[in-house]
Amino acid sequence: MQTDYVIPFVDSSDREWVGTYRKYAPTDCSWSSNATRFRDWDLLRYQLRSISRHLPWIHRIYIVLSVSEGQVPRWLNRDNDRVRVVWDWEFIPREYLPTFNSNVIDLFIPRIEGLSEYYLYACDDYLILRDLQPGDFFSDNGIRVRMRDSVFSPSVYTDTIKNSVRLIRGKDSPSLTPQDGKYRLPYCDHAIIPHLKSENLRVLEEYREDIRASLSRFREPKNLTWLIYPLHMAREGRHGGSPLRSRYHALYNEECIRNINFGGCDVITLNDEYGGNFYYGKAMLGKTLESILPGKSEFEIQ
Repeated sequence: MQTDYVIPFVDSSDREWVGTYRKYAPTDCSWSSNATRFRDWDLLRYQLRSISRHLPWIHRIYIVLSVSEGQVPRWLNRDNDRVRVVWDWEFIPREYLPTFNSNVIDLFIPRIEGLSEYYLYACDDYLILRDLQPGDFFSDNGIRVRMRDSVFSPSVYTDTIKNSVRLIRGKDSPSLTPQDGKYRLPYCDHAIIPHLKSENLRVLEEYREDIRASLSRFREPKNLTWLIYPLHMAREGRHGGSPLRSRYHALYNEECIRNINFGGCDVITLNDEYGGNFYYGKAMLGKTLESILPGKSEFEIQ
């Protein structure tokens, strides 16, 4: 089973990227309120190390970038045939570019040229901590992912999930009715999500007009999300539970960095919610990650 791995990446220290962001950003979309979506904690380096160590069977890794060559990490070994930089304009219709909305990128991933039928998709803040096998992600006829109802308060993010549920399950889905002002919506754990390219392309075609109408350069309540793909697989009876143990850990402050628990899970997400001195926090986290995943991988310039 040839399996690829796709990672979207952005580095907001790149001046050309920031200049393009500010050129297109609406007046109500301040940089300060969005910075945590784009800061580079150097987690991509350690994610690639974790793939090398714990998922050696991955065929090729696609790193999705946009706008500028300044986005390419200086340490990345582009001579390695197992890693490929892919630009958003290669698979997203150009009328929707540039985009600073991960929802747009997520939806068009199955259009990447050369992508395997089986692929895994994860943001750059995921680390694999145990040896895993293809059977942990894929079954004989579909995908394995833990999906369960979660409680969401009203927000733009919640709107995008509601839109995705409405599209796949129908406008009369019980999940769309709020209870005590909140919604119980189907959602996947913060984990690496497996995909079948042919099924996702089928969804892209079947709901072409709805998907195109949902697109925007920045996040808006009308957006759809990648959730439409596992929801489709579940509707088709091609979804099963996942054996993976996933953990979400928010980086709020220095104490949160000091107290990361890497034990007892297969995959951990280190999400940027940091409000302190970013460079100090990044240095702290770097020391911790170097102790967990020491030594360069083949994906780094030696």
